Amino acid sequence: MGLRSLLLVGLTTAGALLLAWRFDSKVAETAATALLAAGPLYIAWKAFKHDRVEAAAVDLAAVTDRLADAVRTQWEAEAEVRRINDPYPLPVSWRAADPDLVEPWEQLTALARAWPGGPPNDPARWPASADGLAGGDAPQIGEVFSERVPTRRLVVLGEPGAGKSVLLIHLLQDLIARRPAGGPVPVLFSLASWDSTSQRLQEWIAEQLRRAHPGLRAAASSSATTVTSRPEAHDLAQELLDARLILPLLDGFDELPPAMHAVALDKINRALPAKLPLVLAARSTEYRAAVARPDAVVRLNGAAGIHLLPVSREQAADYLRRDAGGSHTPASRRWDAVIAQLDTGTPVGRALATPLGLFLARTIYNPRPGIKADSYSVPHPDELCDAETFTDRSAVDRYLFKAFIPAACTAHQPSPPRWPYDQVYRTLVLLARNLENNRFGSPDLAWWEIYQATPCTLIAC
Repeated sequence: MGLRSLLLVGLTTAGALLLAWRFDSKVAETAATALLAAGPLYIAWKAFKHDRVEAAAVDLAAVTDRLADAVRTQWEAEAEVRRINDPYPLPVSWRAADPDLVEPWEQLTALARAWPGGPPNDPARWPASADGLAGGDAPQIGEVFSERVPTRRLVVLGEPGAGKSVLLIHLLQDLIARRPAGGPVPVLFSLASWDSTSQRLQEWIAEQLRRAHPGLRAAASSSATTVTSRPEAHDLAQELLDARLILPLLDGFDELPPAMHAVALDKINRALPAKLPLVLAARSTEYRAAVARPDAVVRLNGAAGIHLLPVSREQAADYLRRDAGGSHTPASRRWDAVIAQLDTGTPVGRALATPLGLFLARTIYNPRPGIKADSYSVPHPDELCDAETFTDRSAVDRYLFKAFIPAACTAHQPSPPRWPYDQVYRTLVLLARNLENNRFGSPDLAWWEIYQATPCTLIAC
């Protein structure tokens, strides 16, 4: 029944009582008649509320679908910039996380079975133990998270450069492909900008949503507020969180101040309900230090865990040669000396055992078509085998990061380049110093904060 019918019934009943009083009729009889009408009136009101709730659900579902499209487009573009699928996704293998860092498997399965409404996925797909979470292909992570983890809460651990962030991108894309219309939207957040000392996690997530997707600042309708029973909710970002329609993928836990790791983990547990799907990525050493404190032990509630493994020699060699055009091309033979040192304790062998190291090396030493010989002198990868220049892995890492800038500038600019390399380098140094000095080392750079990096001599401070 719509609003018009509701008002008609209500006015009719009130009018009957008013007329009885005005013309001195039998008020008791009229009241009895009015009470008989109260049933339909109540039913009309409940039907009206139900219609409003259904309308709000439809509206909120449409918002999630639009948000999912925006998130998918955003990370497809990011994958293109990072060349994640060029020439193919680099294989990333993982094993189950160490048992002392996550919940016992038996406890996870029992917890999922005991949830109101039952487990979030099919128990027949759960492995017998945590060892069944092991995998060896990045696109497989969606199936592991959605079907093998009983609680759909997962900790992704790994060494620096092990591929945690790229794995989260694969997971995000897979979850968007799997989601039903109106279902929760996976969104990737970097925890580096979260001030866990003074800001609630939900408030921070809502603000990140508003900044990345300004349309979510739109005021929520009163009908949507009825669904969540949150009178203080004012915009769509908060409504999506209240309705549990955001699936947070939290990256960069280790980029928070080390002293706050345990506190941040505890606040994540307090802020996010146990039945809410969640992914948290962190470096292994930092996460272990946060979990295994001498004064207290705090784990991510209801979460399983995986630990990313180094790239195998065969995987790394195939990847470098394929990116150079194939194993039988002259360009691929440039890698012979480096490949001979893979899976060894040499500095270059250790540096190229991670997806990040391989990405940097292939960008530097495998030039893209169309690069002018006079605009960029392509170095030879044999230089990485110089034991006198590169005495340890950190020396190789520093060199790769420094050489990546001119290589990336050349690969992504027309010829002649729009911005000279030295200008790009100075700009990046300026921004990096601003992040270090004014953003506590955070890697998150927002366009609306760039003015803070500008010297006061150039602007009115």
